[in-house]
Amino acid sequence: MDWISLILSIAAGLLLLFAGRRFFWLAAALVAFLFTFNLFDNLFGGGWLGLIVAVVAGAIFAWLATKFVKIVGYIVGALAGAVGLPIFLGLFGIDWSWLLTALIGAVLGFVLMFRLFDWSLILLTSWAGANAVTGMVNDRWALGAAIATILFIVLFAAGIFVQSRDLKAKK
Repeated sequence: MDWISLILSIAAGLLLLFAGRRFFWLAAALVAFLFTFNLFDNLFGGGWLGLIVAVVAGAIFAWLATKFVKIVGYIVGALAGAVGLPIFLGLFGIDWSWLLTALIGAVLGFVLMFRLFDWSLILLTSWAGANAVTGMVNDRWALGAAIATILFIVLFAAGIFVQSRDLKAKK
């Protein structure tokens, strides 16, 4: 199960990182999947049930994102913040309550999406993708705070660069 969750989380993170804005329905599905998977992992210790529920949540959000773009965008912003902030703070050794940091991240993500939708989507999907990849790699191979932080920054910058190029090409 550890290798499955590692591969799925890294794949989901990379898709969010580089294609989050272009494939909004996929970004919504992946953020819902990652949030649900992390929720089950932190509350119940993970397992197959968490994986199945996360896949179902992802499928529901993918469908909703095709019908209600703005509303789902706000929810995705909140979920991306809820997933990303606890992992991001963990990279710096800050180990607050997962629920508290998830709630703070959710509020920040929602407000950011409400203010600047396109750029927020780029920033939040890049952030969530970089967090997912860095967090899983760091958990598996214990990179250390400095290397994990550098990896996060490089991935985050690469995601912003790739997605902003797509935004400029579209306009």
